[in-house]
Amino acid sequence: MQFSEDRISNLSHEIMKRLWSDDLADVTDEGRALARVKQSLTAFFQVADEVDDAVRAKLRNRAQGSRDYEVLYQKFYQEELVRRKL
Repeated sequence: MQFSEDRISNLSHEIMKRLWSDDLADVTDEGRALARVKQSLTAFFQVADEVDDAVRAKLRNRAQGSRDYEVLYQKFYQEELVRRKL
């Protein structure tokens, strides 16, 4: 799933606001913390895309949208996450 830089920035700000409002973290350098959240989200979505691409490659000969495809997609997705130790 591709997210724009603006969407990732928005999500990062929401996460930081929630951390602050729920008193879950004390941040001394807000800019650095925000950059780290953005970096983490970008890395997460990149790995999610890689896993999705790998699973779809395994299923390229199946009819997308069928019940069989959905079941195998979930199975292969979980296997790929385990293989990548995520």
